[in-house]
Amino acid sequence: MPWTAPPGAGATVHIWNGYSLGERDRRWKAVRENAGNAGFDCILIPLGNGADGRYMTQLRCSAMALPTDGRAPIIIADRSSTNAWVPEPWQTGREWAEPMGEALLDLGMDRARVGVAGLKGGSVTHCSSIDGVVNHTALEYVKSKLPNATFDDATDVVGFARYVKSAEEIAFVRESAQVASAGLDTFIKLARPGVDAGALYSDALSRLLELRREYFPLTLTIDSIGARKPKRYVNPPIGRRLEPNALITDEINAIRGAQLTQVCQPILLGKIPDEWKPVIALHKEVYEAGAAMIKPGTTFRALSDFVNGFGAKRGMKTVMQLQGCGYGDDGPLFTAKARSDRVRDLPIEKGNVLVWKPLAMSADEKIQFSFGGPVIVGERGWETLFKREHGMVAIA
Repeated sequence: MPWTAPPGAGATVHIWNGYSLGERDRRWKAVRENAGNAGFDCILIPLGNGADGRYMTQLRCSAMALPTDGRAPIIIADRSSTNAWVPEPWQTGREWAEPMGEALLDLGMDRARVGVAGLKGGSVTHCSSIDGVVNHTALEYVKSKLPNATFDDATDVVGFARYVKSAEEIAFVRESAQVASAGLDTFIKLARPGVDAGALYSDALSRLLELRREYFPLTLTIDSIGARKPKRYVNPPIGRRLEPNALITDEINAIRGAQLTQVCQPILLGKIPDEWKPVIALHKEVYEAGAAMIKPGTTFRALSDFVNGFGAKRGMKTVMQLQGCGYGDDGPLFTAKARSDRVRDLPIEKGNVLVWKPLAMSADEKIQFSFGGPVIVGERGWETLFKREHGMVAIA
């Protein structure tokens, strides 16, 4: 995939700063509006919340104090970091707490209501981080500098700005999905009995990095088909070789333009057993029927209830599995163990990008199958970016 660094892009791809100034202004405006509606005078993105910091600044490491009254924010950057979005940040080396406090004081927030992004897990971002992501020691120091200010959680203030993607962001989501699919192609091409599983993992990861993907680990399970608890890997499976009838379930993640996507298609080194075929067929049904509901106005409650009840009518089980795309721990997050109850009544919107990969199981849950990838929500419905024939890849 050819790639040319846009004007202002960083010298290394892992510090992406190629979005336009118009995109910066759109993000800042959306966060300000959300903050004003929530009654905040200022939004603080503190040390520790790298995902939201990068979303708002495109810097690798930053903190930000954004007043809601339209004034320019104060941004604190690591050492000599600058870019087109933030040409003159406050620069720091190891000290972060002091400049964060001074930034709020300089903005006149000594008696303000300050919203802290990342203080707790959010509805559509930081979904797995129940206790938040901020550096609490640094934040406590900031609070001590402003004893008359109040500090409350504002994770959703930034989160819901990130929830709906712009045209620029969706362009990179498309590229990210292409890169992830190329990683899957490498698995399918190289996975054979006798192959070193660690080398296979590394070859697929190398292919992703060749396509200018940022580093993000792959997730695999590798075991004989039908194994009750297959071993899960997030690092190369050192010392393991693939065996006949090994089932590889993969979650291949790719990031382009700071947009994380994921594709998933199981690979079997053998013939698909007959008892698996009804489960795979059930998955195709629920995948297509559920996807038809992914359109503006449908609530996650309606989609989840539909998917979770679909399999029972056929004597099997189906489970909603869905997560957000973007940079960081994006949601809403629905898995067999996480239901995102607080956003069940949230409607799907145009511009959402979701990883859609429901789970189908036999009645006793011994056979489980999942397949899917990113979808974009348009004006009237969904568009899949994972253009693969549904099913398990069987390699004899």
